[in-house]
Amino acid sequence: MKKAGDSINEKREVTHWFYFEKFEDAERFEKYANDIGFHTITKQHKAPEYSDNLLLLLGHFEGLNEDQINFDTMEFFEIAPKYNGIYDGWETSFKSEGDDFINKLKEE
Repeated sequence: MKKAGDSINEKREVTHWFYFEKFEDAERFEKYANDIGFHTITKQHKAPEYSDNLLLLLGHFEGLNEDQINFDTMEFFEIAPKYNGIYDGWETSFKSEGDDFINKLKEE
């Protein structure tokens, strides 16, 4: 991301994806995550027709510090199963420092 012109120190929302079979488990995990500084983006109350699982999206505003992202990821992989959940990873947006951001991506 840095090579492509992303300003990795600029804070942005990092979204973490979780799946649960039961709404009660999702709620218990949501409370845990909220207590440690994450906010709820989306919480499904009913599983969609194409899945048996409920989606819970949690967010946190931070710069892209590799150590912090790795810590959060490993923590969630370890903690989510204790709440009968599955951690499915994270995503975030690119933040460019200038107008040449798209051109830099095309050059690679």
